[in-house]
Amino acid sequence: MIGQEFLAAYPAKLMEYSLGASYLVCFTLFWRYLNGGRAVVAEAVRAVRPAGATATAIAGWFTVPADVLLHPGHTWARAGADGLVEVGMDDFAARLIGPVERLGLPSPGTAVAQGCPAFVAADGAQKVELVSPVDGQVAEVNPLALRADAWQVEPYSAGWLFKVRPERLPANRRQLLAGEAAQRWVEQAGAALAAEASPQLGVVLQDGGAPVHGIARELAPGGWAEICRRYFRT
Repeated sequence: MIGQEFLAAYPAKLMEYSLGASYLVCFTLFWRYLNGGRAVVAEAVRAVRPAGATATAIAGWFTVPADVLLHPGHTWARAGADGLVEVGMDDFAARLIGPVERLGLPSPGTAVAQGCPAFVAADGAQKVELVSPVDGQVAEVNPLALRADAWQVEPYSAGWLFKVRPERLPANRRQLLAGEAAQRWVEQAGAALAAEASPQLGVVLQDGGAPVHGIARELAPGGWAEICRRYFRT
């Protein structure tokens, strides 16, 4: 009789143990996801990236091509085969600023210095300066950036702003961010912006979840330049 009772209770006990074990497994997987999920996703993205392709890393909402050097003030530099260095603003800066009345770029022959204001975005009485990522002399200005929205839509390609004849490029490189460091910097900027703007930030997103151009203006119509300056270090 006792044996029969034990056998009858065995399936119930087995089910209890199975549920307990399943709970522990699910909890462990969930905890690992919270703490390492982003790394797993990043690894998966790298795994499916075509071999030999120019890597563009997803950095939160914003992109950072692997072939540019990023200044903490959200401008970038790309050395060309001709010895000149292309300069532009990153995707974060372009979306933060948005459409403006005037983009004031330095004229050819102008000396620029790393970390010092080199060009300006102006809208009415408000303006915000952005820094040069390298030292040197401006050799060429991109006419497309002055008469079109290329610097907003394609900030890393057709929207480059000007070219510099560098003077201290090896030394300048040590102050710039590349690869994973550049990605993390843009991620941190995006996270800081989201924390600062939440919950208002939700209303300035497009349907696809990417920030619209002109985030700062949407958040503070009368003070977008002040928001930009905090991130551009000017």
